[in-house]
Amino acid sequence: MNGDALLTRIAQLQASAGASRSQGKPGTHPRQHPRRASVTTRIEPWLALIEKRCGLLAEDRRFIRLRLATQQHSEAMRLAEGYSAAWEQAAMQEQRTHVKNNAGRQAANRWLECQLKNNP
Repeated sequence: MNGDALLTRIAQLQASAGASRSQGKPGTHPRQHPRRASVTTRIEPWLALIEKRCGLLAEDRRFIRLRLATQQHSEAMRLAEGYSAAWEQAAMQEQRTHVKNNAGRQAANRWLECQLKNNP
């Protein structure tokens, strides 16, 4: 089969595949398979819990998602609680109002890294 004949055959196969997919009984919809929950969906409750107590930035959410994605449900909850507590404690100890969130963020991130390093 030469190149032109091959391209023609491929076009015919693609056209027939598209036609067979669109055929069906009138008034019926193609069956849709349920979608699996993504990793992001699984950890969003933990981010919501942390966000209620801490002023997260987009980078914080990304940092936390990357670390909680591999954790079991109960462990992710424990880490979220600990992260929030570390943030709040550091923020309370900081005297300067404009520095409180950064102090909390840095302490919470260090705490989370330490927890994951000690409990892989």
